[in-house]
Amino acid sequence: MNTSSRLPRVLLWLGVAVFGPILLATLLIALLDWNWLRSPLERLAATQTGRVLAIQGDLTVNLAWPAVRLHAAQVTFANPAWATEPQMVAAEGVAVSVDVPALLQRKLIFPEVALYSAKVFLEQSPDGRKSWLLDLAQQDEDARMLIGRVALVHGTLGYDDASQKTSLRA
Repeated sequence: MNTSSRLPRVLLWLGVAVFGPILLATLLIALLDWNWLRSPLERLAATQTGRVLAIQGDLTVNLAWPAVRLHAAQVTFANPAWATEPQMVAAEGVAVSVDVPALLQRKLIFPEVALYSAKVFLEQSPDGRKSWLLDLAQQDEDARMLIGRVALVHGTLGYDDASQKTSLRA
């Protein structure tokens, strides 16, 4: 057997060795039930913010580039303990797109967020804490989610600012 006939066979096996695991991983991810991801997401939110994220319904993921889209049903995210309303967000459904290139650079950016049948309540305390800031003390202006566009479909929005004597409901 000469070397010219071995070269295509070596290239074939090299291609299988390189692309086979990638193809297998892609198939597994496509067929996987994404509900296993609920608990890790809830733990991560609690660790980073000190608040409870609860995903009671199904979680689905649509893999795409440059943004992955997640959809979760029956979602709540707690307000800080000092707030008057217990939940910052309570929604029948949440759809979020995650910017993958930014995520690879350790930045969390949501180009689009849609909340379905949701109640959203934001509050600023008399001492300046803001419920939408996600650091443990709600005072770090850099501790916020970067969101491109938000859609509130069949929902209500509330905002209270005690120091400005402002209370809005829409």
